[in-house]
Amino acid sequence: MADQPDTNQLRTLLKSYIANRQTVDYRTVANLLGFRPPNTIGQTTALLEACQEDDALLGKPQIACVVIQKTGQPYPRPGFYQKLTELNIYQGPEKGAQALMWHQNELEKVFIFYSK
Repeated sequence: MADQPDTNQLRTLLKSYIANRQTVDYRTVANLLGFRPPNTIGQTTALLEACQEDDALLGKPQIACVVIQKTGQPYPRPGFYQKLTELNIYQGPEKGAQALMWHQNELEKVFIFYSK
């Protein structure tokens, strides 16, 4: 059995999108990390949440915001915002204008931070 991807591999993958100022959807991330059913999105989410915890601890912009929904609104799934709330980073709704605005602002911070 192959080793499971870790947060370092996830960060490397996300930085390749950041370099082009792009976002990527959850399913694509899961596939690129080599996750196979069942629970591919759950495994991806667990790694993203670990990155969220690390970034919060280190005071870095949330690299996980690069991963968005494939359909619906162009921002992360509700679980992303729930984790931010747990980490006392974001206090607001999980969808709608406020969530979209917060995401756009954080995404710009990520692009700037990782372009240094």
